[in-house]
Amino acid sequence: MNQDIIKKYGDVIHKASSIMERKVHILSVSPKIDIALGGGVPEGSLFILTGPEKVGKTVTALTFCCNAQNLERKIYYGNVEGRLRDRDMAGIKGLDTDKVELVQSGPGNILSAEKYLSIFDELVARQPECVCVIDSFSALASENELTSDLADHQVMTVQKILAKFCRRIAPALPINRVTVVGITHLMANVSTFGRGKARVEKSGTALKYQTDVKLHASHTTPILQGDSQIGQTVHWQVATSAIGPPGQKVSSHIKYGRGIWKEMELADLMVDFDIVKKSGTWLMLPNEKKIQGKINLAKHLEDNPEEYAEFENSIFSLVGIER
Repeated sequence: MNQDIIKKYGDVIHKASSIMERKVHILSVSPKIDIALGGGVPEGSLFILTGPEKVGKTVTALTFCCNAQNLERKIYYGNVEGRLRDRDMAGIKGLDTDKVELVQSGPGNILSAEKYLSIFDELVARQPECVCVIDSFSALASENELTSDLADHQVMTVQKILAKFCRRIAPALPINRVTVVGITHLMANVSTFGRGKARVEKSGTALKYQTDVKLHASHTTPILQGDSQIGQTVHWQVATSAIGPPGQKVSSHIKYGRGIWKEMELADLMVDFDIVKKSGTWLMLPNEKKIQGKINLAKHLEDNPEEYAEFENSIFSLVGIER
């Protein structure tokens, strides 16, 4: 019977153990986020970043792309909002912008939701092991919305288009090992008239159902050096993870002009795991070198990448995560 099915439909019957035996590459977000996720983002996942405006979702997505480039993954970035600036791209240390392919509207060719999602549907099917970023799902506008008069009250169709997109890419992502990174936003919930949540995520039910990994940012706090703000700390909650349990809370650091400040995150972890000894504001490394404050420890790790790698490997070994 099995041979008849295989002859008719192709090689479609496999032992369940093949899932356990399949080697899946894990893509890194940042040291602290990776630990909160149980290791990182498995290749072949739908990875969603959501939260209010200006919390660092785009910076986090671009840093993720930079990490994926280190594994020689091709990057396609859907600039749906048209707000990606040279400052954003240049502000990610190590990102090779010459190897980031932008998908965006141009003069006389404003892309609708149907066109954007069709492009990414084809990339998922034809570009194995790539990373596709859609920034953002919330900004997608259907052909009807783009071409009708503002006074028209036509039924919005983006959610239906998005549901079909999710169904089409669902089987292809793990097979082609394509990772889709999507950004969504929290919008004012005007339909409740004061009841329920004040802000809700603007996306589709199908997208929420299909998501493998989801980080929800609640707010940011400034990182100060003297009177100057040099970055911000983003406070995330793991809504879903493909490896670890949901519900973990984690703070990630962004340094302006650098992206996710992995050295500052590692400095946090070194204190948390008692790798450095604290005495007031002073921190003592295992080699007994003394450094004042975590910002200076982060700068020390920036200047000494071999030490950064050594400490990062030690911490990930302690929590049982293979890098």
